[in-house]
Amino acid sequence: MAGLSGSILVLTFSRAELLDELLESVSNLKNRNDVTLIVVRQTGYEEVGKVIEKWRNKIEILLEIDGVGNSIPENIGRNRLSGYGIAFDALGADWVLAVEEDVLLAEDSLLFANFVADKFRRKRNFRGINLGSRLPLSDAGKNSYCKTRYGIFGQGAVMTAKSWKNMRTWKIIESSRSGHWDAAMEAYMKTGLTISPNNSRYIDRGWTGAHAPSNPDNPYYLDLTNSYVGNIPLATPNYKELEIGYWWRRDLREFKSRESLYYWGIFIIRHPLVIKIYQRLRSMKQKTFKKVIFW
Repeated sequence: MAGLSGSILVLTFSRAELLDELLESVSNLKNRNDVTLIVVRQTGYEEVGKVIEKWRNKIEILLEIDGVGNSIPENIGRNRLSGYGIAFDALGADWVLAVEEDVLLAEDSLLFANFVADKFRRKRNFRGINLGSRLPLSDAGKNSYCKTRYGIFGQGAVMTAKSWKNMRTWKIIESSRSGHWDAAMEAYMKTGLTISPNNSRYIDRGWTGAHAPSNPDNPYYLDLTNSYVGNIPLATPNYKELEIGYWWRRDLREFKSRESLYYWGIFIIRHPLVIKIYQRLRSMKQKTFKKVIFW
């Protein structure tokens, strides 16, 4: 992985057994020793602490945070952004692969992430990498990727240092601290290019979580499992661009450069500062209207 530095960010709170299995999958990643493992734990569950202690010698950086936010989304965003801050601002990572505790990673996840990050690093509109897919596993799909226009998946995705820096410049990071971090970032991410594998590099087992389908037999989970590369032996990775299809998610779009201006317009309109100005003007208008009515 010469030339680029990467980090893995694991976010955990309450599901000790799933975390243990995730960290096992992380330990089996090819080229695991080339990246820094950061674990951000929201404290409160003793069993999670025991799992972390079990894997402590494999964890380079451990950050423990109290869940003092006003809501679950605020705590989730706070934990994630703290981890990104360590990786990008303190360690100088070029990219960060962030995963939640209910995910399992395929063995070549780091190889895929670094390959794509290196290939597209000089593309001005490159935003990040999503590791999920719901396309059925196939010989063509497991060694290929497609260009998409989408945000980044909370369960497993790579953010680049350039995207982190740009979102700080646009004040997106600060605005996402008090709510859903992915919703705050999505409009910016859609102004550019995200890369997705045609077959998934993770399994999502989040049916016990707060913001996912509660039925493990939901098509979402089954499709991910049926797309999962897992530990299938691959030849020397030689990932190629191959447009197989985008049918598996309605809001996942093929990347087309000519549409970028449209998405930049949406980003500007939805920018937190613009929304705040609109709300201020609307409030002033309502106050003025009341004064005229009751004068």
